[in-house]
Amino acid sequence: MTAQPVRRQAVIRGEAPWWLLPSVEAALCGPAGAELRELGHTGAPVKEARDFTAQTLTAWGLAELSADARLVVSELVTNALRHAGPPQGVRLLHRSAHLVCAVLDSADHPPILTTADHFAESGRGLWLIDTLCSSWGWHPLPHGKLVWASFPTPLPSHHRTSA
Repeated sequence: MTAQPVRRQAVIRGEAPWWLLPSVEAALCGPAGAELRELGHTGAPVKEARDFTAQTLTAWGLAELSADARLVVSELVTNALRHAGPPQGVRLLHRSAHLVCAVLDSADHPPILTTADHFAESGRGLWLIDTLCSSWGWHPLPHGKLVWASFPTPLPSHHRTSA
């Protein structure tokens, strides 16, 4: 298997892949979307989101992305909890050559990429997301916002070229 280069995409406030927003704003239908609602009713929303992500990616045949995607979803849910209250949901979308992890929250202010002090115990979540993902961003919604992160997905084995 050859490594696929990650192509960075500039993130502009409110922009998301053209295919993401209709799928997120409407009810998810089709085989490539999954949603976890009522997050946190067990008292462990970050764990719930990580487990949901791992199970969904395994079912989709994308288990090799599970570790990075679980970390990104953990950071998105943690940011929502800290800055907006309980998240309204986690959505995973697999379209073409992309996996998108999205978290809906009730705050209307954007996520802010900050520089944490060397000894700070927090403040690096969006840096992790920026490092692990090919693109990320946020989009305002009527009652909150959607924060999303995109990964390139591996090509199906019949499309891969040998080295």
